[in-house]
Amino acid sequence: MIALALLLTLVHPAAPPTGDEATAMAHWREASVAKETAQVALEEAYLRVEKAWALWRKQEEGREPSLVEALSAVCTEALAAAAQQATPVKDAREAKAQKRAEQEAVAAALRRGLEERGVADVALRDPFGDLAAKEVVGKPAADVPVRLQAMATQWLGATQRFELLWNDVLRHHCAEVRAWTERNDEWVAAGVELDRAQHPETYLPGGAKARAGMVYVPGGSYVVGPSIGIERKKKRISVRPFMLDRCEVSNADYAAFLDTLPPEQRVAHVPRHWPVDATGKAAPPEELRDHPVTMVTWRNADAYARSLGKRLPTEDEWEVACRGKDAFLYPWGNDYEEGRANDAKANLGTTVPVTAYEQGASPFKLLQMSGNVEEWTASTDEGETLVELPSNIVAVVVRGGHFRSPPEYASGAFRWVAPGGSTREPHLGFRCAADLK
Repeated sequence: MIALALLLTLVHPAAPPTGDEATAMAHWREASVAKETAQVALEEAYLRVEKAWALWRKQEEGREPSLVEALSAVCTEALAAAAQQATPVKDAREAKAQKRAEQEAVAAALRRGLEERGVADVALRDPFGDLAAKEVVGKPAADVPVRLQAMATQWLGATQRFELLWNDVLRHHCAEVRAWTERNDEWVAAGVELDRAQHPETYLPGGAKARAGMVYVPGGSYVVGPSIGIERKKKRISVRPFMLDRCEVSNADYAAFLDTLPPEQRVAHVPRHWPVDATGKAAPPEELRDHPVTMVTWRNADAYARSLGKRLPTEDEWEVACRGKDAFLYPWGNDYEEGRANDAKANLGTTVPVTAYEQGASPFKLLQMSGNVEEWTASTDEGETLVELPSNIVAVVVRGGHFRSPPEYASGAFRWVAPGGSTREPHLGFRCAADLK
């Protein structure tokens, strides 16, 4: 199987990025380098400030006058100067502006005072001065030493740890943190730009991301048919925009759904071929968890879809998603190419993981719309859309062909029907659709 996958990669190599994708890739790489550079600068700043903080705390041990005494004197002088320059205010806006000016004047005085005491690193000096000014401006003079003492204890107390002070205070005032944040935001934006260029099918109009694991299929006019198997004529239809699962529903996905059901409901939805463990719980074989779930009826598939706020696609939606605007015969084009689908030509005789055969993706980047397993739709042969199944024998359209289908039956033109309430086949699974909110 590994050798086969390698062969398929060699036969269908990934194309180099072109156009918008190449531009987006260049932006992302530039943003990655800028982010890494900012990360290094931030790490260096952290170590620098930690060293300066440790030195400051050591210098203040037993020093006279104490930090609080020295800064209280600075505040008293700065507040007195600000009071002399104050003018009568007319309204709340002027009062607010005057207070802000007082805070700036006191903060500047405190920064000078700290510099005189040997606190040279602006990453410590500036935020301490700014925060202390906010604490003392507008407060009674007797409160100034008390408030400064509380700040000194928070910053330099014997039990304080630098990483806590950094996370609580310093990082919010650090230029390197701001620079890293900006570079990181640019990197994230470049990643989104690249993702949109590489996977436009996973984005909705307006830029919102489609639901996880789903792709966006634009609404509009499409050609469907002519079909083989159970025939229907070629016609032009109109569909509303919708989302469709990129992959077939896997055994692991379906097992998660079963786990949400009470035991009395679970039994009716368990695939018949799943082994039962010692506790009586059915689960897929470990090696098949990423393979498509099979041996499920239409009702089972519908219940799974409803549990996620989804639904089964109509036949028209399924065909549009498979064949695209050009109404290709196969998901990848009009000509059959061996190695693009798990069909009879692949000669595997069983299913493969739902993420396999990327080289066979449809125009909307949906996987395995050809081969692997046939898929339930929400349509009857007469074109009626099923909301629920009125009886077990209602003939429901299935599409896509399976791992034993010859190429013409693994095409986007092949359609078949199966009784929705009773059919459980090892080559029949499903994927889900969802409406746009």
